[in-house]
Amino acid sequence: CFRYFGNRVNLWTTFNEPNVQVILGYRKGTYPPSRCSKTFGNCTRGGSDIEPLVAAHNIIRSHLAAVNLYRTKFQEQQRGKIGIVM
Repeated sequence: CFRYFGNRVNLWTTFNEPNVQVILGYRKGTYPPSRCSKTFGNCTRGGSDIEPLVAAHNIIRSHLAAVNLYRTKFQEQQRGKIGIVM
């Protein structure tokens, strides 16, 4: 995307409200992938004690990878900004 749209996009975002994705998707199970423990909802599978932490960790890692790629290979030429929406 940076290569093909960087001449038209100045503001990049990696994730939109990842906290909502983690809480509703892995803690309460009301948002895809609908995983939770029985104490947090009527779910058939999931681990609300660990899975939200793993999901948040993976979101942060992938955000950092995208930011690093943009800053090292594209930002100097394209003069854009990149961030995460909380």
